[in-house]
Parts: sequence; structure tokens; C-alpha cells
Amino acid sequence: MADDGREAVYVPPEVRRVILRAFTRKWHLQLQSDAVQFIYKTLEAHDLSDTDAMAEAVHALANALVDQHVAGAHIDGFDGHVVTAEALQKVYDLLLVEAAGEETHATPLTQGAALDLSKHFRVCDAFSQPRILFHAARQVFERDPAPSSLLSHPNAPSAHMEERYHILRGIVLRNEHFLPALTGPKAERDSFMRLTTTKHLLGRQGEHCLLFGRLSTAADGSYTLEDTEGQVSLDLTQALAGEGIFTEGAYVLIEGEYTHTEQLRAWAIGHPPSERREEARALSGHLDWYGAGAVPVKHVPLLRAQEMQHPDICIAVLSDVHLDDPATLAHLRAILQGYQDADFMPLAIVLCGHFSSTPVEVAGALDSYAASFARLADVMLRFPRLLQSCHWIFVPGPRDPAATPLLPRPRIPAPLVQRFERRLPRDFCESRLHWMSNPCRIVYLSQDIVIFRDDIMSKMLRNAILLKDDLEASDLQKHLVSTLLDQAHLCPLPPQVRPILWEYAHALRLYPMPSALVLADKYDRFELTYEKCHVFNPGSFRGRACWTTYYPATGHAERSELPE
Repeated sequence: MADDGREAVYVPPEVRRVILRAFTRKWHLQLQSDAVQFIYKTLEAHDLSDTDAMAEAVHALANALVDQHVAGAHIDGFDGHVVTAEALQKVYDLLLVEAAGEETHATPLTQGAALDLSKHFRVCDAFSQPRILFHAARQVFERDPAPSSLLSHPNAPSAHMEERYHILRGIVLRNEHFLPALTGPKAERDSFMRLTTTKHLLGRQGEHCLLFGRLSTAADGSYTLEDTEGQVSLDLTQALAGEGIFTEGAYVLIEGEYTHTEQLRAWAIGHPPSERREEARALSGHLDWYGAGAVPVKHVPLLRAQEMQHPDICIAVLSDVHLDDPATLAHLRAILQGYQDADFMPLAIVLCGHFSSTPVEVAGALDSYAASFARLADVMLRFPRLLQSCHWIFVPGPRDPAATPLLPRPRIPAPLVQRFERRLPRDFCESRLHWMSNPCRIVYLSQDIVIFRDDIMSKMLRNAILLKDDLEASDLQKHLVSTLLDQAHLCPLPPQVRPILWEYAHALRLYPMPSALVLADKYDRFELTYEKCHVFNPGSFRGRACWTTYYPATGHAERSELPE
């Protein structure tokens, strides 16, 4: 038996010699036994284990592994010296992507092999995502090897806020309006915006200036702007607000005049410009952001082409699924019956909380909570084809039971769903049932889909310092979306309003910008696209039985609702 409990595979000596020669003689790599067995099984699957093409196939796999490592891509199971089966599987999947996109990339190891879409679907929990931190001095993102802890270091809050400052300031300085050309007329160069800092305001009373920093409140209740060099008091009485919702804790650009009373009299205030996904990935595409494997930038168009070949693949998202309400279960049964009758199987069905209409603090509510999930299992058992074909993802809401109320929120505690799992097939629970944190992410081919269940609209409006004049209710959705994506954060509020787990704060980051963002909120449902990121709120499932279906091929969402 192998160390992991799997049956060991016998590798003929002549094949073993070819494999070891390809990896050790040229690249001086050491292969674990499971890696040798993986290569042999792959050769066998392609009928290459006793052919002249065997050496070419093995060399192609070794070269691809080294190329990925040299390019800076993080590959789980490979530290630059020791090779595991896990690392080879990821490299083999990337070779299949290349071969599927362009026949010129085909090798004996990939000829005739179909791309397995299930290998390119991952659901990523916030507590298992790699801790990628921004190094301000070198202006690069780096993976932190130290494990995260629920008990954060005392300087973690300030470190997180400083990191956000440097990330957003870098985006500002890379923006075309702040990046002057090195050549050209002086008048043209002078037309670009120039940032200054609070430290350089001293002695510049009466001058026009542009600052970037964090909106904060002083001890006397007045507003201030903070950066890494200090702070300045703000006079916002004449400030014109740009697009977005401006709250304490947001990082903003403020244009104004530094007065003789050492205040910054603001004329205009705006959020930093956003950086599109492709631009961010060009700078940091070699990183494995979510633990699903790094995707090289050159592979993104090939993955996108694969998405376009499957236009019917979709993800159904439902929010406020109150399982203790009989009408909810009846509506779910009708939806699942419709899918099965139409032979239309979503790639994933995402169910977001709250999963109970009764607060969990009420006596006996936890028993009722567990029983309602058991009833859901009985409904799901009626549709075995959906259990075989769909991934089921459960995301807790703010009122669902959790080990901590802070963001990110952990998955629903396992003891509460034991009865649910015992009713369902074991292979389904192991491969297609996903208990996720809030927020969580779905990674599918080139897509990064963020799912966040929180009543963020009401929180942002309740804590707003400034809003644009003559703002209509229909504009609030766009202002909320632009605020979150410009701030590159799911909840840009001060910690006293929305406490977070500092060691896992990176899971709330919206950088690089996702392909799609699900803001499951009790606010009115909507769909809109901002800087190529499609954002939608599926609305509350309770009562109206409405939900939203997202199609990765088109990058757009479609509203769905049961007839009354």
C-alpha cells in the first residue's frame, strides 16, 4: 500500500529508468514514489509505456513542470527539488489546456485526451486560501509561509490597513491619469495629477493639493484623512462627492486647499480608480491566490475558449433559503423537478443563508435548525441525477450559527448537519457537497466568482459620510458596486462597525478583481457589470421564490422566478 492508503502501482524497471533519467539527469529533481506511479499510470492511459514516444512524453512533463516553476508560479507539491504526484497532476492539467487550445502544443502525453472540466472547478473556503500579502518596499505580492491563526498578532489590524493603503495607492499611481509620460511638452506633463502626503502639507498653507488616505474620525468627532505619514483634519462642508458611497474606513482621493488653520478644505472627494482583472493578473498572474492552483497568464485565453465551448454551463444562486419554512422546501422541490424534467443540470447550486427564519438564540432553535436540513436532504434524494451532476454549495448568512460572528464567517458547524449528511449518499458528500465559509470563491476555468452573503447595502448607507447629490434609489446599486470594487474589498467599513478576523482579512480582498461577484443581500435584486466584473444580487428566495443563474460563457446572469 502507498503511504496515503492507495494501492501501490508496480512500475517496470525499464519505465522507471526513463522517468528518473528525464527528471534527474537534466533537472536534478527528486521524485517521490507517488510521482513515479502517476507518470506510469498516465503513460499507460495513453498506451505509451512501451513505445518510442515514452521518453518524449516524460520529458514534456518534466519541462512543463520546470517552466512553471521558473516563471514563478506556485505549484502545490513542488518546492523546486522534490516532485509529488499532486504537482504533476496540476502540470498535466495545464498541458491538456494548451493542447485543447492549440494543436501545436499537443504532445504524445496529451494527444487524444479530452479536457476534464471537473479538474478546473474548485470551491475555495476563506480559511484554506493561501495568505498572499503585499510587500510595500518591493511592490510585490508574496505568499506568507506562516500559518494563520484565529488569535491575531497585536499589530495585525494596523498591518492590514497599511497593506490596503499601499495596494490601492499602487493602483492609483498606475492609472493613466496619474502616470505622466517621460517625454513630451512640459505643459502636457504638468497636466497629470500629482499626489502629495500629509507630511508634505507643512508650510503649504493656501496651496491646492491632492491627497490619498483613509477616512477616519478623530477623538472630537471630526473627520480626518490618514496616510502612512500622518493625518490631517478635514473640512467636508463644501466637498462634492464622486460616484460611490463614502464611509469611515474607505481609502479616498481628496482634492482641496490646505488652510491656515491646518485643515484640508475638501473641494472634491472620490474613490480610487479600479484596476481591471486582466491588468492585475499581468502583474501577479503567477500566484495561486485561492489554493486552486496558479493559472499562467498565457493560459487564460485558452481557458476562456473552453468556457465559450460550453455555453449551457451555469451556476444557480439562491439566498435567504429558510429551510424551516414549508413553502421554501416546496419551492425548492419545484425548481429541482424543473431542472430534472428539462434535463438541465447546473454545474453548481449555491444556497446562501439565512437557513432559518428563527434566530438561533431562541431556545430549541438549534434542534429545529438541524431538523430542517434533514428535511432538505429528503427533498434532494428525490432527484438522484442532480446529486450525480451538480455541486451543492452552502454559504452561511449573518444569522446562521457559527464559531465566530466576525468576517470571514466559518462554515455551518458540522454537528448541525450530521443528520443531513447521513441521509445522502456517501460519495456525494465526499465529492459534490461543499460547506463553505462566508465569503467563499468558485474557480472555474478562467473565472473567479466571489460569493458574499451579507446585508452590505444597509450597512454602507447607515455609515455613509457623504453621498452624491441628487442620488436616486436606482443609482444605489451602481454606487455600492463601484465602491466595493474600487476599494478592492468586500467590506470597507471600520472594524467597530464590521469586525473581521485579521489573520484571514486577505480572504475579503477583491484584488485581482473577480470575474463575477455575488452580493447576496436582502436588498432588491439587481445585475450590472462594472469594469468587466459582473455583479448581481439574487434577491431573497423566501416568499417570491426568485433566484439568479450565472453563465460563465457569457459572463452575465439571468433572473429566474417560479410562477405564482
